[in-house]
Amino acid sequence: MSLTDYLRLGECKIFKEACEGLPRNISRTLELVAVRDGVLFTWDFQNNCVLALNIKAARGKDGDNVIHQKLLPLHPPLFTPERILANETGTMLVVAGPNGVLVLQLPRRFPPHGAFDHNKEVVYCRSFSLDERLLACNDVITVRQVRFHPGSVTDSHVLVLTSDNVLRLYELDGEQALSVAQYSVGDRPSSMFPSTKTTFLDIYGEVAVDFDFGSPEVVSKPLWENFREMKIAERDKTNVRVILDTPDRKITPKKAETIDNDVQRDGKQLTWPVYVLRGDYSVYSINVDLHKGSKARLKGPYPTWSLPDLDEDACAMICLNATPQIFCFASSTGTLVHAILLDLEEADIFEESRVQGKAIVTEAADKELLVFETVVLELGLATSLDDDYEKYKCPIHLHKDESKVSRFFATHSAGVHSVNLSCVGELHSFVFGPEDAEPSADIFAQSSFSEYMVCTKTVNSTKSNPVIGFALYYEPTSVITLLADGSVVTLAILAAPLMPKDEIAPGNVVEATSPLKKMLNEPFDQYIQKVLKKSSSQPVLKLPAATENTPEECYELLQRASQVFREQLFKQHSKAREEMEKRIHTLKMLREAQKKEIERMVVQRDELQKSAGDLAEKYEDIKDKQDELLKRCEQLLMLASRKRDQASDAETKFIADLNAFSEKCADYKVAIDKLRNKSKYQDVQIENWRAREIKKASAISEMQANTIKSSLQDSTKKINQMIDEIKEHKKFMKIK
Repeated sequence: MSLTDYLRLGECKIFKEACEGLPRNISRTLELVAVRDGVLFTWDFQNNCVLALNIKAARGKDGDNVIHQKLLPLHPPLFTPERILANETGTMLVVAGPNGVLVLQLPRRFPPHGAFDHNKEVVYCRSFSLDERLLACNDVITVRQVRFHPGSVTDSHVLVLTSDNVLRLYELDGEQALSVAQYSVGDRPSSMFPSTKTTFLDIYGEVAVDFDFGSPEVVSKPLWENFREMKIAERDKTNVRVILDTPDRKITPKKAETIDNDVQRDGKQLTWPVYVLRGDYSVYSINVDLHKGSKARLKGPYPTWSLPDLDEDACAMICLNATPQIFCFASSTGTLVHAILLDLEEADIFEESRVQGKAIVTEAADKELLVFETVVLELGLATSLDDDYEKYKCPIHLHKDESKVSRFFATHSAGVHSVNLSCVGELHSFVFGPEDAEPSADIFAQSSFSEYMVCTKTVNSTKSNPVIGFALYYEPTSVITLLADGSVVTLAILAAPLMPKDEIAPGNVVEATSPLKKMLNEPFDQYIQKVLKKSSSQPVLKLPAATENTPEECYELLQRASQVFREQLFKQHSKAREEMEKRIHTLKMLREAQKKEIERMVVQRDELQKSAGDLAEKYEDIKDKQDELLKRCEQLLMLASRKRDQASDAETKFIADLNAFSEKCADYKVAIDKLRNKSKYQDVQIENWRAREIKKASAISEMQANTIKSSLQDSTKKINQMIDEIKEHKKFMKIK
């Protein structure tokens, strides 16, 4: 595995095929690589199509059997692509350039490798060109930025910023691309410098250069929109009543009640504000509604405080998904401006501004931007300390990191930078902490850290190897960089944040006075990370092949790298080793102290066990003595009660109970005697009844009895004779 190709993507055929058709002499930064749901997309200039590869499947056991696919648009673009963007659901892909925007509908993915359209090598995709006549045939209007609208339910709305200060919203229907609305974000340029495509507004920085979506907000609808909805609702209610009065009655009363309920609105809606950046660092916002025919007003400019004096205009911006929102602006000289978005009080809200003679009307700004930091990127690696950093200028492209809110990446013609904002964690803790908590003075005390990850140019060289593709892959978290010479750089980055601080209740806070407690209070891994934090980075060098560096410059470059390792990295590692040795020594001391404490506790345990045995014996003796005393007390009470002349309450109650029982026994005895007498009477009656029954039975006379006996005897004799005859007959039959 190569040290600069962590994911081993350089071995895949997709980049080999894409690099074969790359145009020569690419001099500016492009965005021709996108990753969504583990699928990598890049553009093939030779075949005029998109190449797709499932990275996870290609890096698996069956990686040799995984092929990359060619996504051929049915209508190829008529422009040179410079940007590729995929939506969140992975169903659409945008291919954009200065003179056009092409949207591809991606087919479904199927197993076993998650490829498109049953793993076919060539896949035909339905494509739509957005305002092809306007963008392709107009030399003045160019595309500045393209993004998918995050508030789209179907994830099919595309927002395009053009150089004429217009935001154009498109909806991709199943069979066509519809132009939903156009929003003007400034005055449209009307004149240009002779023999150039630069307008006067662009010179003064009054042209929008970039936009980004902020966090969703619940806002009140404009009064004119509420009025329009009320008019429509009243009209619908009137129509419903008229229809209900007719004999036909096509609408039921239940449906009419539903319409009445729909009319009642709370006057609020969920919007995704679009923040627009102009070249003069002024920020505007507009709430874009996805419904066709909707109107929206531009809001701004937002007051920006502590903005430094910058020579170059802004070229890019991103809005980090932090709380509160943080904006990052970039200029072509490598200067990054970090600002936080705060709410304005009602007394500080600026009045609505209008432009005389123009159609642009902006609403009052209800928020403000506070610049808290400025970071200067190193555009090109310096071979010595005397090199001038400000003489090289190039556009900067900013990319968010979805795995870590406080981190983003900057790509340019001189390489790739990673920027970490140190204040995001403190701001998050303050915002979601107790309401009565006051902001700490050192929230912005710790400056952000920028790391030069990939370098494609030296300061003294006039040639560069610009980045033409950059994407983030999150399994594991890595950066994928495609350079103009066709080389691929994939580097792993740290995705997991530092260990969170232990939450301690305010009432249980104990001031640590011991140095040992202070040392052990902070997690050791965080402390080592602070020690190893680099003040300057040594990037991966990917210089162009035809560089003009002399041997002396190469030697100085090597000396600079050696000096960085010797003065910073080696010292930091030595300090980390010393801290580890101190920690080990401290832990050994703690272990010895704990061993002694354990031995002392074992002795105390034996003593406690012996004391427990003695206490158990004493307890048994005390228990026996207590039982004996209880018996003596009972005997004393009995003797005392016997000598009393009057009966006690218990005895009185017992005597009363005995008297009651004796009375009951007498009653029971009388009842039993009655039952016995009744039983004797019943026995006598039964005997009399039996005697009467015997007398009722008819008697047989002696003569009749003798006659019956004699007849029975005769019958018996005849039967015996017949039996003897039958036996003789059987014997006779046997003899025959």
